[in-house]
Amino acid sequence: MYQASTTLEFDPANEPHIPATRPASRRTRFVAGALLVLVAAAGSACSKEDDDPVVSSASAAEGSSTSAAAAPPVTSDTATAPAPAPAPSSAVDPGVDFVMPDLVGLDLQTAQNQVQTNGVFLSVSHDLLGSRNQVVDSNWMVCTQNIPAGQQVTGDVEGSIDFGVVKREERCP
Repeated sequence: MYQASTTLEFDPANEPHIPATRPASRRTRFVAGALLVLVAAAGSACSKEDDDPVVSSASAAEGSSTSAAAAPPVTSDTATAPAPAPAPSSAVDPGVDFVMPDLVGLDLQTAQNQVQTNGVFLSVSHDLLGSRNQVVDSNWMVCTQNIPAGQQVTGDVEGSIDFGVVKREERCP
């Protein structure tokens, strides 16, 4: 009969050498901490508003300790700040003012382009023969428009111009 030896012995000479892991050195922790402080300082400096050209002596001393090329403090009596740009007018946009063109018979994309040249960038359309979505606008033909041709269009009409459409190969109802 065959007898197998079931005794396993550990021989450290035959095992590969696995170095022991060392905790992070003081130098590594110091460098990581210093980087963290620099990133935090840079983030807070970027979030401050630079509206005031006067630099305080505390921040000037702090800046000179962190950077050798720090600019000297600027005082308000030696430098004149440029006049601020005029604020944009808060008047409400009056909208558009054009005569509605006759867009029946055109493909939907061309009709939308015509309306956009008049300043209306959002128009809607609906399928006259069902509830299909108009994915490729050039494959649809305009059969109706809710604003008649020749009517004056004024004000804010975004989204209120509606085209009734069918597929190119279909007939208008």
